[in-house]
Amino acid sequence: MEKLTKSRIFYIIKILLSLIILYFIFRKIDFHQLYNTFREFKIIYILVIVLTAGIKIFIEYENWGYFLKINPDYKPKKAEIFKSHMIGHSLRFLIPGGHAVIGKMYFVKNEKKLSFMSIGVEKFFQIWINLLFASFATIFYFRRQFILPTILAFIFILFLPFIVYLLKHLIRKENLAKYFKQYLKIIPRIFLMQIIYMFITIFQYFILLNTFINFHFFSAIISIPLILFSNLIPITYAGLGLREKFAIEVLAKYNISSETAIAVSLTVFLFNVLLPALIGILFIIRSKKQSK
Repeated sequence: MEKLTKSRIFYIIKILLSLIILYFIFRKIDFHQLYNTFREFKIIYILVIVLTAGIKIFIEYENWGYFLKINPDYKPKKAEIFKSHMIGHSLRFLIPGGHAVIGKMYFVKNEKKLSFMSIGVEKFFQIWINLLFASFATIFYFRRQFILPTILAFIFILFLPFIVYLLKHLIRKENLAKYFKQYLKIIPRIFLMQIIYMFITIFQYFILLNTFINFHFFSAIISIPLILFSNLIPITYAGLGLREKFAIEVLAKYNISSETAIAVSLTVFLFNVLLPALIGILFIIRSKKQSK
């Protein structure tokens, strides 16, 4: 009971922080210009965002299936993988910080502790790809400052998934050996899929920003990951407020207005996070009806 109360308090604090940050952001925003910015998005670009958001869901679904296969004895069904993955989207959105995503393991017919392990590996790679691109971006975005530390950080993060595998030599439990073996098998595929996934997200920002300015793709590569890095700071609800603040500050270097930065950030959030979460809620409702 005490743990639940603390969780609710933490939940409320995050919502309040999001509201406070958004309040200070919107105090300086021209709402008429913001409204016109949303109106200027081309329909074809919005359709591309929808399509790429669907591709991202497919990549997440494929990756989740491979994370579950860390247990070589488990043979996941495609429908089960997709259902649990989409439910994870809604759970991640419902509770700030994504802690409730652990609940998706109850929608998979696998040993719970092994599903929990799969979720942990999935979370690790989600954090890893954000850190990898953010560390690469800092090399060029802050090229006159801290050049050597940022290069060293990038190299370390690049090989981090393999460094984690080497930790198996420090763990003497023989029953974990087969899981590390499966982990090693999936690294190359996950490595590639995560990089494609990040490039798709960067592309989404890129095409929307090009509605207003001639924004080069390399500029997107060294700026957008710094915005996405805000997702690793779990102090606001679903990143709202903090992500928009990062977008304003990072994109200001390219003379992009605050209104444009906010409009682009919120649009990408709508299709990448909110829409999948709503689909996941439908799966949760359906599961409850079937259990009655």
